Amino acid sequence: MSATIDTNLETSTSLNGHATAKSSSRLSAQMGRANFWREGAPKKVNGKDGWQVWSNHLAKRKAPQSLDRLCKAKGTALIWGLNPAQLPTATFELLQLVAQIQRKTPPKPIVLTDALTQWLSGTQSQPQSLEYALECLAVAHLLPFAAAHIEGELWWSALDTLADTVEQSHNWHIDAEVPAQQGLAHQLLVGELPLTLAYLFPEIRLLYKLRTVGWDTLAEGLVEFLNGAGLPHASFLPVFRGLLACWTRCCALTDGSKKNIWSAKAEAQYQMAVTRSLCLSSATGAALLCGDDVPNWTPDFLACMLHVGGDSSDRSAARDLFDKKFTKQLSGKSSKHVPEFSESCEWAGLAMLRTEFGRDKAILAVDYSTPQMKLDFWCGTQQLLTGIWIAEPIAEGKKLSPIGQWEETCWFSDSDIDYIELSIEYENDCRIERQIALARKDKFLLLVDNVMDSPGESTSHRIVFPLGAGIGFVPEAETREGLLMADKPMARVLPIALPEWRVDPRIGELTSIDGQLQLVEDRPGKNLSCPLFFDFNPKRFNQASTWRQLTVAQALEIQPPDVAAGYRIQCGKDQWLVYRSQAAPANRTVLGYNLSIEGVIGRFRSPSGEVEELLQVEG
Repeated sequence: MSATIDTNLETSTSLNGHATAKSSSRLSAQMGRANFWREGAPKKVNGKDGWQVWSNHLAKRKAPQSLDRLCKAKGTALIWGLNPAQLPTATFELLQLVAQIQRKTPPKPIVLTDALTQWLSGTQSQPQSLEYALECLAVAHLLPFAAAHIEGELWWSALDTLADTVEQSHNWHIDAEVPAQQGLAHQLLVGELPLTLAYLFPEIRLLYKLRTVGWDTLAEGLVEFLNGAGLPHASFLPVFRGLLACWTRCCALTDGSKKNIWSAKAEAQYQMAVTRSLCLSSATGAALLCGDDVPNWTPDFLACMLHVGGDSSDRSAARDLFDKKFTKQLSGKSSKHVPEFSESCEWAGLAMLRTEFGRDKAILAVDYSTPQMKLDFWCGTQQLLTGIWIAEPIAEGKKLSPIGQWEETCWFSDSDIDYIELSIEYENDCRIERQIALARKDKFLLLVDNVMDSPGESTSHRIVFPLGAGIGFVPEAETREGLLMADKPMARVLPIALPEWRVDPRIGELTSIDGQLQLVEDRPGKNLSCPLFFDFNPKRFNQASTWRQLTVAQALEIQPPDVAAGYRIQCGKDQWLVYRSQAAPANRTVLGYNLSIEGVIGRFRSPSGEVEELLQVEG
């Protein structure tokens, strides 16, 4: 929704040149009426010196406290979760004025006058946008301070405009289908703004009554934008921290009181969203799958959010995941336990696979909400893979395109492994079945594209993974493996479906082109498996590694790779088995191991050589 706010008010120009609006419904026109003021307003506010009495009252009152003092914000809490570089200059300058007051370096009266006059002059045509919502909030937080420094007519005109905005926005309803920025703008404009006015000016009865509107709107957003367990839809990830900032500030405005706050359901959603926000963070404080569009956590934002919406397990997770520069403002005890950190939700189009919470642990976030699946893979504070997992199946010389959406076909998570399998339809009745496995204790990542039912007698497939900043692929001279390197080795990459030695030119190649890792494979048959094995255990980087394609037999006959594929991988002393049925599951044998299921990932026990299953996919 991008409706335009039209206040439909006749405007006039005051003696000092400020644009003002005339309407008998405006606050400034009602202040002399009975019941306009609540308890706490100065007794002489309706007299001939009413403006002076009111402005003096605002300057001297000790309550309510400023938002930034409540939130213990270092600058202004209004900027939490937002990238200032993406805001219009006018919006950013208003926010900076609020920050100046927080830093006790208040702007000069002429600066305030000019800023509010300029803002008022543009409000007649402002859309219901994120920028306008932030400007309204900034103006609201400026007004208590500004009352002692600007003329009364300008002050009341600004407050009238804010009240009108709330009134005319309150029928703006949303659901999870709206664009993400509109969803955030809705929560700020229709939820936080009325609560802010009620909090800052409780002496004015009409503003104080706006609390119910605000809390109802915020509760609506918490229910609509989250999956029931605090996880947002993938399309809302760029504004998720902005939403959390909005909800956190509004909780802080209650000043510890639960009276008139949102419903119990909404409160539960908020608390779970706090937990999910930690799960969707890297050890650097970055928001996963968001690139540079979303700023890192700041200590004040993190501390305030965990204070009003977190519990001891959330604090444990934060202290385990982030270093002290992020957690230095945290208060409260930690728990011996941390929340469950791996999850998949098909509604959200998101999966999070994590070895555990910790600054040196691995995390893979997957956005499969669109055909262009995105990955974000970190080992500790280093991002290894980021961006779209490009897939290009080719049959009979023609590149096939997706015609459907990703569907989750399997999700499994336990103390050994996180695993998700997804499927998407392509042209000509072809499909890709994608496997993603993160071994928690064994410290490897397996990424596989299985091209199924490709037309023609042979199938080619190309997959591409964009590398993180500062990451390069260093191939071995004689074998097809290589290292992902930053200032030190970060992971060993094994193309386990390809011949190990480069002297064998068959099937395909693993290369790095323009900062992207590329695997190309070409085989006879209608089905093709393209796996990449990432070993991210640094203790094994200096040890020998090898892999083999295994013979798979069925009824004493060797099966081609488009029927079933098996691999044996060794890194140092650790060895694993990976098996996948490409045709319908049947009773087959690999390494003397009888299988009648779709797939297995297992480790070889030492010294017996028996296979210990990490994962079994029934099919």
